[in-house]
Amino acid sequence: MTRIGRYRIGAAIGEGAMAQVFLAHDPSIERTIAIKVLRPELRGDPEVVQRFLKESRAAGMLSHAHIATIYDVGQSDGIPYIAMEHVDGDSLETMLTHQGRLTTERVLALSVQIADALDFAHRHGVIHRDIKPSNILITDKGRSAKLLDFGIARIEILGEARAEREVSRTVVGQIMGTPRYMSPEQAMGLPVDHRSDLFSLGSVIYEMTVGKPAFPANGLASLAIQIAQGSPIPIEQAITDCPRGLRFVIAKLLAKKPADRFTSAAAVRDVLKLELEAVQQDRDVRRRGLAMRTKLSLTMAATAAVALGLSVGFVLDSQKSALETMALTSASSMTSFVARNVGVRMAENADLPVAEQDWLPVQAFAETAAAQGNVRLLTVADEGGVIRAADDKALIGKRYVARGASDAAIVGDKGFRITRTVRYAGHNFGRVDMVIGRGALDGAMRTAEILLFALSLFVVLVVAAVGYFSARQLSAPLRRLNKALTDVAGGNTAFRISHRRRDEIGSLFDTFNDLVEHIELSRNPDATGDGPVSDATKIVVAPTLPLKRRVA
Repeated sequence: MTRIGRYRIGAAIGEGAMAQVFLAHDPSIERTIAIKVLRPELRGDPEVVQRFLKESRAAGMLSHAHIATIYDVGQSDGIPYIAMEHVDGDSLETMLTHQGRLTTERVLALSVQIADALDFAHRHGVIHRDIKPSNILITDKGRSAKLLDFGIARIEILGEARAEREVSRTVVGQIMGTPRYMSPEQAMGLPVDHRSDLFSLGSVIYEMTVGKPAFPANGLASLAIQIAQGSPIPIEQAITDCPRGLRFVIAKLLAKKPADRFTSAAAVRDVLKLELEAVQQDRDVRRRGLAMRTKLSLTMAATAAVALGLSVGFVLDSQKSALETMALTSASSMTSFVARNVGVRMAENADLPVAEQDWLPVQAFAETAAAQGNVRLLTVADEGGVIRAADDKALIGKRYVARGASDAAIVGDKGFRITRTVRYAGHNFGRVDMVIGRGALDGAMRTAEILLFALSLFVVLVVAAVGYFSARQLSAPLRRLNKALTDVAGGNTAFRISHRRRDEIGSLFDTFNDLVEHIELSRNPDATGDGPVSDATKIVVAPTLPLKRRVA
């Protein structure tokens, strides 16, 4: 088989009980698609053909980011086919087989998408009735889910009478839906509504979470009994890292009675979104975290330390640059002063024979200048490059080796090197080379660093203390609220929290009181008013806000 209608058929990419799936090409729009064709042995049964093509009438109505799109449906040369979107990815069944259970965050992210797709289908009157891992394709590197294969979907808008006729056609042994993931009402051959899909979704989420099917029995009869009457292994016994909220969602989805499940796929999606947000917020928090007062103080201290570190670094760098500029200016002035004072004597010696030249005054001046505390090197060379005066007398008479251009200033780790040309009456008579030490500057910088570090440490400690005591102020009412909630969870609703707060905590206390009142009223509709204040809350009653007494 190389062609069906206008589609060129490629390699087989999937196979099911009713159909085979091939990769195909639509030349009219130059698009790669997937084409599903009914198995040859089933093409002679009109009812099977009708059921097969019903997928197009169901899924063809749906255009959703997480539902595989149906492009075309028809028959060509007696071969029923459905042309659909080609989704490049693996089925959830394949992923679970190769990878095992998924992380909680991935389970929630994919479940939100599947629930959203089901909500869209249900709002358009389509019940899938065959939610299972092999009908969910995972794309985009595991980040996106696509729901497909509405082959046994029922269209709600057909009407109740026609739906009953559809159900009556199903006899024992021909239950529609994959047995391992079908709902109890499907297992017993009863009419189903959208809540059947929610049970199947719960089975899929359970398997993604635990890594094993919720109902692992073998054989159709045993499996039907297990689904209708049995319960899956509790998740907390199978794994230890499943959040309590997700366990609640799965348990509610797997309720035997449809009335005990969520009312809609939209409700499932919304609660899963909240759980996903909670998991993402706590992603980097260890299971046994620090107390809030400790975390808040550490966070504030760390933030202050980073801010102060950047600020102090900037200040020290600016100060260092400014001090170096000042020191370089001072060194340049001193070198120029020496050059001016030796200029007259060097000019006189330049006009004399070498034997008559007198360099003792120049040496005396050089020694006097070198006696300054910061001068680490001083040499005076004549125009011929011979050193005539130096702080180190051993250098006198030797050749001067220039280190850089004349009239240059070089900043180094050991000091500031300044060279100046000796000029007199517009002529050059030699060079002065001087190195000024930077010990005083480095000492000043170290003192500044110590002082700024001490100041920064003081500020960080103050910020940490403020954060700690602020958190303690917040922790106290939260502990009271937690104790009150624990009392309510234990069945005690005969108390209220009284307070004088007008902030967010006060609003939280008021909401708690309203909740307890509603719980009491739901238990005893004839009861009104508030109960006594629990001693466990230890919150002083405001004289201006007396508690209401219970009406007998």
